[in-house]
Amino acid sequence: MMRHAQLRRLPAAAMRRLGPPPAPAAPKRSFGVAGEAASATGSKKPVPLEQVMPRDGSREDLKLLPSSPDCLKLHVKSLADISLEEAHEFVFMMNRYGAVVLAPQTESDPLAVYQTMDRWFGRCVPHDSMNEHGIVEINPAKPTSINTANPRKEHLPHTDDAYTDSPAAFCTLQCRQSAPSGGESVLVSGAELVASLSNEELRTLMQPGMVSMARRPAADGSWMKVSSIPMFWVDKDSGWLQVRWRCNDGCVGEVNPEAKPSYEQMDAVARHEVHQLVVPLNPGELLVVDNRAIAHGRRPYLSEDPRIMWRKNYVGNGELEAQLRTGMCAAFSSMFEGLHSMFDPWEIDASKLKAE
Repeated sequence: MMRHAQLRRLPAAAMRRLGPPPAPAAPKRSFGVAGEAASATGSKKPVPLEQVMPRDGSREDLKLLPSSPDCLKLHVKSLADISLEEAHEFVFMMNRYGAVVLAPQTESDPLAVYQTMDRWFGRCVPHDSMNEHGIVEINPAKPTSINTANPRKEHLPHTDDAYTDSPAAFCTLQCRQSAPSGGESVLVSGAELVASLSNEELRTLMQPGMVSMARRPAADGSWMKVSSIPMFWVDKDSGWLQVRWRCNDGCVGEVNPEAKPSYEQMDAVARHEVHQLVVPLNPGELLVVDNRAIAHGRRPYLSEDPRIMWRKNYVGNGELEAQLRTGMCAAFSSMFEGLHSMFDPWEIDASKLKAE
């Protein structure tokens, strides 16, 4: 896999801290020789972002998936009653990998789990198919989209809420029933997508109107909601690069000709198994994903096999807001100057968000 082979979870004892965790250290402003040269000379020559965002572990602020799904697993006593120590380990792993699998040692009321999640991540991002608890059941017997309706076809990597003007900061998936064979979750680091671009291609994709993405319900396949916000943007508060992604899976509409080669290049990266981390989930386990840094999908499985997941997404304004950084990496570079103000999802009208 083209991920840093030495990214391994530290022993639990090494990650434990006493009291509240310290504030994240300021990221190193290192972008490789090519990036520095282009910035210093004002050269217009495109800079390959694989040099600016090396996936070899040399950038401490760059979120990269590990080479093994076991490295994402955090064992906790109970999802309904996570200890302070376990919460600190969760923060450490999320800021390093952008994804964590919470594996409980004891079974809890599946709804009680969301008391913890609601406290950690704040307000739920609404969905037209959610229940009174804000949960969307992903079940091929009761499909909510054209992609969940066909288990035999893989659900290609995507970030959730890409069809809205305010994509969720965090996505949670609780496994209620796993398929006997197949159906594993698939993760792709946004850094892998960006590394396939040049800085000029990235600047193009940081404009609105480059790629439109839609929500298409299983019932009629209509283009229910469509958004053409930028595919990448820099959060003006944190200075971190964010991603909105969807493979060309039937829910991608118009692609601006200026962005088409770049989009197709990233689409090929996201589909390639060498860039994917396959994550099996057992019943009761909960996958938490930084929806601004990591794309997720699903492997195919037999239509007659049962598989039920509970999805609930969050704005990210909960107790852990100050400790968690959403996005792929810090964007301290001249190539991003002025672009942070192009798009700010938090300035979207709240009444519009609630109406969705």
